Amino acid sequence: MPKRIKRFLKLYHLLLRRTGGYTFIRQNVVKLLASVLGIIALFYLIDTFVVDIDAGTAWLTKVLSPAGLVGIFFASEISIGLVSPEILIVWADETTYPIATLGMLAGISYIAGLISYKIGQFLSTRKVIREKLLLRYAPTMSQLKRFGGLLIFIAALTPLPYPIVCQLCGLNKFPFRTFALLTTVRFLRFAIYGLVLYRMF
Repeated sequence: MPKRIKRFLKLYHLLLRRTGGYTFIRQNVVKLLASVLGIIALFYLIDTFVVDIDAGTAWLTKVLSPAGLVGIFFASEISIGLVSPEILIVWADETTYPIATLGMLAGISYIAGLISYKIGQFLSTRKVIREKLLLRYAPTMSQLKRFGGLLIFIAALTPLPYPIVCQLCGLNKFPFRTFALLTTVRFLRFAIYGLVLYRMF
């Protein structure tokens, strides 16, 4: 391993220890596992006692076209993330090409994250809006300043508010190239949930 990489890893290890980064990672890994189990339990209860998941997704596609569902999801991913990706992941399993649809949804989420970053950049030039956002999401901004890229990585992978973190990155002028690289982890989140939910339902 090159000396530069060893030195970087050593320094980053020390930084994580001093800033509580390892505790932050551990807490969010627990949240990720809890959310996966929670989603499985919720869908199981719905499937068992409320409505058959397959029937529910069929009804949903009658009410909204596939383009409509994807459009709502995209709008959610560039705003405040009101629509849970897991709903669309279950829907993707009912399409003709589940894996391709899942990949498309992950790609849409990733692109939405980049757009959210740019929205944050734009909002940083609007003093009143910037101050309101900084006040409203002060704890998240504090974490971003404290952990930097680690927060982006965790937000892309766990139930942390991904669109909000993306906007705050733009607002805080986090390096765009680094941001774009770190958020590719979003694809891993869709793969994990897809693997679990496809097998369950």
